[in-house]
Amino acid sequence: MDLILTPLRLELRGFVKIRLVFKTKTIFDRAIWRYETPSIQKNIFTKKSRDDDPSPPEVLPSTINERRRRSGPEGCIVNQVYNRPYYDTAFTLEMFAQDEVSEVKLTYAIGTHKGGTNVQSWTEMGGNTLLVPAKLPGGIPLHWTVSATNTQGLSSTVLCSLNTYDSTLPDGRVEHAYKFSSHPSKIVAFIIVVEDSPLKEMHYKAVGFSPGQYGNQFVGWEETRLDNSPLRQGVTGALQHFTTPMDGKLIANVLKTAKPLRTKESCAELCMNHGSNCVSFSYEDHSETCDLHDQVAGANAYLRISGTYKNYERLGIGYRTSVEYENLPLTQGTQYFVNAKVTNVLGYVEYLIGEGTMVDFTPPEPGLITNNQSDFMRAEECNASVSQRCLDVTTRENHR
Repeated sequence: MDLILTPLRLELRGFVKIRLVFKTKTIFDRAIWRYETPSIQKNIFTKKSRDDDPSPPEVLPSTINERRRRSGPEGCIVNQVYNRPYYDTAFTLEMFAQDEVSEVKLTYAIGTHKGGTNVQSWTEMGGNTLLVPAKLPGGIPLHWTVSATNTQGLSSTVLCSLNTYDSTLPDGRVEHAYKFSSHPSKIVAFIIVVEDSPLKEMHYKAVGFSPGQYGNQFVGWEETRLDNSPLRQGVTGALQHFTTPMDGKLIANVLKTAKPLRTKESCAELCMNHGSNCVSFSYEDHSETCDLHDQVAGANAYLRISGTYKNYERLGIGYRTSVEYENLPLTQGTQYFVNAKVTNVLGYVEYLIGEGTMVDFTPPEPGLITNNQSDFMRAEECNASVSQRCLDVTTRENHR
């Protein structure tokens, strides 16, 4: 039995009629314009066998344009899901493929290199769009391989990737310019952030009598921006990507330990080659030990004096900004904390803290003096002690 099907036929006809006294007469009845699509002719008993399918599934574009049609590059789309807790991460994976004859089965794998399966072996998707709660390695690029296979075993494979899969809160600290200050109205600090994911444009800073989320009793939360850390000036080689050394060994997770490693420059180069998740390293000269870290000194890690260890923090992948508060009514004997609230594009929020600045307007008390000849206060500026930091020198008479 043959079937002839015309999917669409359009025709425009015109009529002209004359109404007489007792009857109506048609004087024109003709087709003015006609259009029809090509007909489809097929025998309904002839069915194409799946065994005759010579081609793999066709991969469709993964995006839909404003006309609700698929457009753009063919392949898969993978994204980390926003606004989930950092301890319950998830990703979405999309891939569209079709085969006119056969059924299509979608599978995917995840690796640290293109086409790899060392993170997750081949797994069936069960649909074109997938949401998977998963704990995956962070700080390194991950690659998804998606395969569409028909019943003949023919496959089409596409790749998509993420630069990093973030399952940690933003890391960093607030570094106060000085632990003690005799300035009556000024506090200076630096906000330092290291993060895998991009940060949002606006963040917040505050001053309080305690560190952390609730430390905004003195100056409330205000908006601030963070800038990318510049490279270190006056240094060549791999060390230009790191800060000046700080005394101590970082007590934190160790990504890798290399020993012996002759120089700190070699340790810096090792950290650079390890990837973006290496954000600092600790190096000891006499033992030639190099420890790589995925954290910097802050709320979750700290420096401890140990032998000749020095700690270096990586520049260029972090953020840094200077915070200056002026004309504050500072009080004698009070410790003030500059706090920062930092948010990344995934919605992870972290409060960064520091050691604070103690305000001290009075000199040390010498105790009882029974034979004093004079006792007065004077503004010595920077002449009283070689250990003084001559920053924002006050004219207050506070040297006894």
